[in-house]
Amino acid sequence: MTLEQVIQIVGKGAVKETKRDDAVQLSTVPKPHSAFEFYVLIFSPKDGLLKIGAIGHDINTNGFGEAVHDSFVEIRDAISQTYGQPEHNFDFLQSGSIWKEPEDWMMGLLKEERTLAANWRTALPNRINLILLEAKASSTEKGYLSLGYEFDGWHEYADAIKKKAATVF
Repeated sequence: MTLEQVIQIVGKGAVKETKRDDAVQLSTVPKPHSAFEFYVLIFSPKDGLLKIGAIGHDINTNGFGEAVHDSFVEIRDAISQTYGQPEHNFDFLQSGSIWKEPEDWMMGLLKEERTLAANWRTALPNRINLILLEAKASSTEKGYLSLGYEFDGWHEYADAIKKKAATVF
């Protein structure tokens, strides 16, 4: 699917921002979910749509991160109804982190020393290679979810972009 085809489906009014020649930020998609505020789609001129990212609304929570964790579980379980159980569930704090008390859960997430994520990789349909759901923190009292779908050709395209960027040196 090309960028032009996506815009025909969602309408020009859904385009929030165009980034570079290969990325667009949308306020909606054909099947939106209320947990997500906006969507980022990345395209290759050769292969079309290669990646979809959905960025969630702010989730007000406490230091324990209860509302963020509950939202994560709700979305993970909904994805599992379609794609089966995740291949991996990650819920850990990095070794040596000082944010180990239960009330420091959000601070650990904010400092990127805590991980709450799930991924699906096996037997996915429609050229999907990876689905990744992650909990993120924007402060110790606000978090959000990030959901990404990567399609066939994404890694090759991302590697080519990095290689091209490195040619300036």
